[in-house]
Amino acid sequence: MKNMKVSYKLIVSFMIITLLAIAIGVIGLVGMYSINAADDELYNKNVVALSSIGNIREVLQDQRVQLRNYALYAGDSAKVQEINNTVTALDREIQANFLTYQDTIVDESAETSYYYAKRLYDNDFKFFKENIRVASLISSEAAMAEIFNPAAAAVIDGMFSGFDDAMVANDLMAKQQVDRNTNLFQSMLIIEVIVLVLTLVVAIFFALYISGLISKPLSVISAFMNRAGQTGDIVLTPDEKVLIGKYAQVKDEIGQTIAGSASFIEHVATIGANLEQIANNDLSFDINVLSDKDSMGISLKNMLGHLNLMFSEIQSSTNQVSSGSKQIADGAQALAQGSTEQAASIEELSSSISEISESTKENAITAGKTAKLSTTIKDNAEKGSRQMDEMITAVKDINDASQSISKIIKTIDDIAFQTNILALNAAVEAARAGQHGKGFAVVAEEVRNLASKSADAAKDTGDMIQNSMEKAELGSRIAGETAVSLKEIVTGINESSQMITEIAQKSESQSMGIEQINVAVDQVAQVVQQNSATAQESAASSEEMSGQSEVLQNLITQFKLKGATGYKGLPTTERKVQAERPPARKRIVMPKDEVTGYPVENVSGDDFGKY
Repeated sequence: MKNMKVSYKLIVSFMIITLLAIAIGVIGLVGMYSINAADDELYNKNVVALSSIGNIREVLQDQRVQLRNYALYAGDSAKVQEINNTVTALDREIQANFLTYQDTIVDESAETSYYYAKRLYDNDFKFFKENIRVASLISSEAAMAEIFNPAAAAVIDGMFSGFDDAMVANDLMAKQQVDRNTNLFQSMLIIEVIVLVLTLVVAIFFALYISGLISKPLSVISAFMNRAGQTGDIVLTPDEKVLIGKYAQVKDEIGQTIAGSASFIEHVATIGANLEQIANNDLSFDINVLSDKDSMGISLKNMLGHLNLMFSEIQSSTNQVSSGSKQIADGAQALAQGSTEQAASIEELSSSISEISESTKENAITAGKTAKLSTTIKDNAEKGSRQMDEMITAVKDINDASQSISKIIKTIDDIAFQTNILALNAAVEAARAGQHGKGFAVVAEEVRNLASKSADAAKDTGDMIQNSMEKAELGSRIAGETAVSLKEIVTGINESSQMITEIAQKSESQSMGIEQINVAVDQVAQVVQQNSATAQESAASSEEMSGQSEVLQNLITQFKLKGATGYKGLPTTERKVQAERPPARKRIVMPKDEVTGYPVENVSGDDFGKY
């Protein structure tokens, strides 16, 4: 099993454990089926039999009660017939229990007591029941004589004794069946426990065995990989080589993995040795590639070729860097001069834009004040319009009140008219009364005079109210026209206020835009100033670069390149040119402005030099 594949090892192990698990399941199913069958037999053969015998004894006792009722109700034919019907129903019930009990009988020879008691019931007890019924039709004494007949008592005792013996026998058989069921359960439990323990032992054995076959070989590779990952040590110790050789002989996947890992580790060690040669500045060796899929070997070979090519090109490029650095310095000086002139022009542009910005700000402030004043006038006009609306409402209320008073005066005028008529009627009646009506005629005359005065006063008051209503209507019309004029004024002021507000907003936007242009010009000036300083620094740096190129050439000579005898420096002519050159100028450090932080230089001697 050692040389089997890991998958086959796991499959065989799980198959054995699965077969044992199936055996446990089969034993459990067989045991449950056997116990279930035994329980069914216990119920169908013993419990049902005991229940039937109990019902038989209970029904038999009920019949004995009904036999006494024959004697109690003797002479009452209707009651005797009712009792007879009850006895007949109880007889059918006991016959049904006889059939149920007989279905449970397995051994007829063990049921002699039952059959004896059943014969007594079917023959002798039936005879006595009929005798008692017939006697109850005669008299109570005749029925009682049949009930207490010694022969009847012997029959009843024989029946109960037989049924009791049958119950005892069935109870004993039930106990024996329970004992058999208990023994069956214990036997199945022991077998189940034995098979379960065997399955557990086999599972533990295969778990330890398979885990040992897998973990022991892998532990060697795991220890080496951990050490290589944590310390970078990729050299196998002698003990590790022995163990890896031992486990590599196993023919499963793990053995093949260990053998492949050993080859891979050896290849990585070779790569490490090649990298060490490169670290020692030796680029003249060749890389052995295992195959076209050896990515590390191919990458290392390409890197070695690229390094040889790169350093060869660096050797030829350093001469060009040295000659080109001077040209860069000359161009940088020219760039610095042009940047200084641009800075002076931008300063003049910035001053002009600042003046325009100040003028625009003043226009925006003036427009803002005008907008505020226009808003105040608009608010006052709106307030006057609202007050005029209130006055129109008040005049309308006065007009309405005057109309109400006019209605009341008309009512008073009607009352005066009616009072005058009543006074005339009273004067007529007083004249008819003669001497007795003189006092009443005087009162009627006074009432008539009072009604006449009330009518005149109501008429005068109505004329004055009518005059007031006409004047109030005229005032309401004039107030309405005034309100319309005020609304037109408010509308015009609103439009004027909106236009002034828009002018103020646009002036403010123009001021902000000019401010942004001013800031942008300042930034451009700072950039130009920085470019000027940077150009002069670039000139100094290029001269330094010219000196550093020779240092770079000296460093390259330390590498041993493939197909070269070593680089000894520049040719004689070039070294002579280098010797005739003046030493590199000291790098210029420009002073920095305290506000902007950018370098500045006073080129022309005036204030424009700082830009």
